[in-house]
Parts: sequence; C-alpha cells; structure tokens
Amino acid sequence: FSFTYPDEPEPALKNISVEVGEGEFILLCGLSGCGKTTLLRQLKPTLTPHGKSSGSIFFCGKPLGELDLRAQTTGIGFVMQSPEAQIVTDKVWHELAFGLESLGLDNSVIRLRTAEMASFFGIEEWFEKDVSSLSGGQKQLLNLASVMAMQPKLLLLDEPTSQLDPIAAADFLAAVRKINEELGVAVVLTEQRLQEVFPMADRVIVLDSGRIFVDAPPREAGAALTESSHPMAAALPAPMKIYGAVKNSLPCPMTVREGRQWLDELFREQTIRFPSVEEPQAKAGKKDAVCLKECWFSYDRNEPDVMKDLTLHIPQGELSCIVGGNGTGKSTALSIMAGIFKPCRGRVTV
Repeated sequence: FSFTYPDEPEPALKNISVEVGEGEFILLCGLSGCGKTTLLRQLKPTLTPHGKSSGSIFFCGKPLGELDLRAQTTGIGFVMQSPEAQIVTDKVWHELAFGLESLGLDNSVIRLRTAEMASFFGIEEWFEKDVSSLSGGQKQLLNLASVMAMQPKLLLLDEPTSQLDPIAAADFLAAVRKINEELGVAVVLTEQRLQEVFPMADRVIVLDSGRIFVDAPPREAGAALTESSHPMAAALPAPMKIYGAVKNSLPCPMTVREGRQWLDELFREQTIRFPSVEEPQAKAGKKDAVCLKECWFSYDRNEPDVMKDLTLHIPQGELSCIVGGNGTGKSTALSIMAGIFKPCRGRVTV
C-alpha cells in the first residue's frame, strides 16, 4: 500500500505490506512525520485523509472499501490523541451510550453494554458526572470505553497518552493491555512511551520516511535499532539502551526486572562501585515569578474543592515541574497562574 497527499512530490507511505493477526498487539513507532498517523487513518475509512493511494487494504478478508458504514463503525475502533477531540456529549453515561444509540440498538442492549463497560474500566463512580469535570486521563479512558462499547475486533490508538501525565498514561495503557488480553481485541498502537509499551507488544513496527524499517518481536526490533544507530534507539526502554552500550553476549533485557537480572549476571564476579552525586543547591534571594497564597478553587459550588489552601512559590529563571496523580489539580493550578480561572479564595501574584 502507498499513499501520497495532494500536491506533495513524495509519498507519505511507500509500499507498506503488513498483516495484523486476530488478538495481536502491534506497537507502531517512529520519528515525527514518518507516517504513523497517516497509516492508522488509512485503516479507518471515515478518517482517511484525501490523497492518491495504490495497493489494497483488507479487513477480516474483505476489501476495506467495500464494507458498509455500520460494519466499519462496529468492527474498527479508533482513539485519537486529544481527549477533547472525540467527546460529543455532556454526561459520562451519555458518552458511553452515544455510539450504541447511533447504531439503533435496543434500550436493553444499550443499558447492558454501558453497564458492562463502566464496570470493566472501573468508572462507575463518575458514571453520572459531567464530562467537563473530568481530568484529561479520565476523558481519554472514557473515549476508550465508548469505543469498546461497540465491541470492535480491531482497536487503533494514535498516541493516546501524549497529553496525559505519567500516572494517567500508565493507567490508560494498562486498560489497553486488559482489552487485548481479556477480550482478545487486536490492537495497533502508536506511542512514544516505549518504556511501558515495549513489553506489552507482540510485534514492533518501526516506520522511517514512510517505509517499514523494522517489523519484528520487541527484543529483535530493539537490537536492530541499536545496531543500526537509528534515532529511535534513543527512545528504547532504559534496560535495552544500557544493554546496547555494553559489549556482552547475554540475552537483551526489556524490563527493569530483567535489567537487574542481567546486571547481576554480567557483574557476577565483580564489585560495582556507586559514585555519589551532589544535589544542586538552590540559589538564595531569587524573586518569585508566580506566587499562589492560600488558594482554593472548585468548578462548581456543589462540587468538592479541586484546590485546597494551595501556597506555591515559582522562582524566576528556573524550570519548575508540577507533578501528581490523575485529577489532583495540576492543570487547574496552571490555569489559575495564567489567569484563565480565578481562585474562590486566596491570592495570585505574578
């Protein structure tokens, strides 16, 4: 299969030949602009971009273009990068039911499937909530649950964790793995967080300038990237990167556990020294770029406070990171600093 965008001299996809088996987990990765999203959207006809294509795409043995809209919708699920881009209703349960209502299913079937998905993804507690009150991670999990309510055979995910914090991303990827293992749904996932996804995948496909550079099991794919000094080798899980930098004949580790076992075997008869690293000292006397003092905030009078008596000093000229779990108020704090939201109580100085 090949594809060229209008008015572009070079094809975005060049002679792609690949097969995804039933229940298989495929990780699709590569540098920005290599064609990952373009390839995924070719597999979902309603999202296929305009352009010139050649070659064939088959779904369950039938040409993809010959499937009617209902078969495409129910058979192939797609989750986009932005959590906001896919949500279309106001309530969580409305969102879960939207696709099923569009298919014209009976109320009893809709109720059963929404209940099943709420239970499967553990979202019963926010079943009645407004979608606007959810965090980014919760919205993306809701998108995934809404797609899975239609029981697709193939699930396509286009960098779904790119806008999520590490904790929310880990929870989301765990849900994807659960779908693959417990429901047997085939998954094709584009992702930059290779540390978490590499051990999940059955196969890794690396795209380079629209062509398939590697199509192999994870260990073999990692070895091929390292040996060829491909730029994507820098994104490999830490144990694989360390392994590639040390001359040895042991099997390549892929997880932290395997990496520790590999180190134990590699240095079995040797002593490892651990040099100390001094912590950088903060410079005294710096003025605040932003200061939040005893700030409280809630999105609605009847909702719990998202921010509770927050006092925070951000010094000038320094790089500061706000971290925390899903829905702990990180984005809210930034919005208050930017003046998008005003705290219910407290003071903000810039």
